[in-house]
Amino acid sequence: MLRPLAVPDDSFNEDLAPLQHPGPNLSWQERRGWLRARLEEHPIFGLGEDEMEVHFAGMPPYYWERVTEGDLRWGLETIHGFLQAVARHDASPTTPFLNWRHEPSSNWTRVMLCTWDRHGLLAKCAACFSAAKLDILQANVFTRADNVVLDVFRVWDAGSPSTVSPARLEEMMFLLDGALSDPPRFASVWACSRHKHLASPPRIAHRIKLDNDASADSVVVRVEASDRLGLLYDILQAITESGLNITQARVETDGDVARDTFHVTDAQGRKLLDPGQRERLHQCLDAALTFTQ
Repeated sequence: MLRPLAVPDDSFNEDLAPLQHPGPNLSWQERRGWLRARLEEHPIFGLGEDEMEVHFAGMPPYYWERVTEGDLRWGLETIHGFLQAVARHDASPTTPFLNWRHEPSSNWTRVMLCTWDRHGLLAKCAACFSAAKLDILQANVFTRADNVVLDVFRVWDAGSPSTVSPARLEEMMFLLDGALSDPPRFASVWACSRHKHLASPPRIAHRIKLDNDASADSVVVRVEASDRLGLLYDILQAITESGLNITQARVETDGDVARDTFHVTDAQGRKLLDPGQRERLHQCLDAALTFTQ
C-alpha cells in the first residue's frame, strides 16, 4: 500500500538544532561518523537504535560520500514508514513507499522511494514516472545490505517545467503500485509503454561508453543522449532485458542533454568479464536509443 508523505524540506522535530554539514574534505567513513554523532545528539523521534544501526552498517560508501544531514533524516523516516507499511497484516510484499518534497527555490519536486530490491525495479519506476508525464532530471540509487532500496529522484512536469501537482504524484503512485504487483496490473503495463509513441526525434546523436576498469567490481556504463520522456526507462529496460543488475546509478540532465552513469554486474553480482556480453549490452542500448519513428 502506497502512503505519500509530504514533509517540508529539512524538517526537524521540536527543539532540534539547525541542520549542519560535514566538512568537504572528510572521507566517507569520517562523514558517516560525523552524521552518526549528529543523530545521537539529536535523535529522530520514534526511530529505534536498531533501525539506525542497520542503516549505518548497511548503506554503501557512495551513499555516505554525498548524503546530507537533512537527506539522511528524510531517508531514515522514509525507510521507517516503509517497514511500518509492510508490517501490516494486509500489506502486499511488493509494497513500495513514496515520500516527496517540493523544492521551494525551484520548479523541482524530489521523490524518495523505498521498497525491497528486485530485478528491473528501477526500470519500472522510470516507466511509471514517464507514464504520469513526469520528467526525471536526476536520480540516485542506493541499495542497503538488507535488500532495502532507497532511490531519490528529482522530477518536474514534462508538459510545462514546474512543481509537480499532488494529483500527478498520486497517478504515478497508482501506476507504480500496479507495476510492482505480482502479477502487474494491465493498466500499469499499458501506461508504461505509451511514451514510445510520443517520442520526438533526438537533437544530438547518442553516445554509449562501457568502462571495464580492472580496479572496479562492475562495468561503468555512460550514456549521453537527447533528453526526452521515457529515455531513462528505455536505457534501464535495455540493461534489465540483458539479464544484468544495476548496483549504482547517477542520472543528470543538463538542459536538453541527459548524461547518465550506471554500474552494472551480471545476475550473480559479478563483473562482466566476457567481451561478448559487453558487446551485447552495447547493442541493446544502441537499439533502445535509436529513433525508429
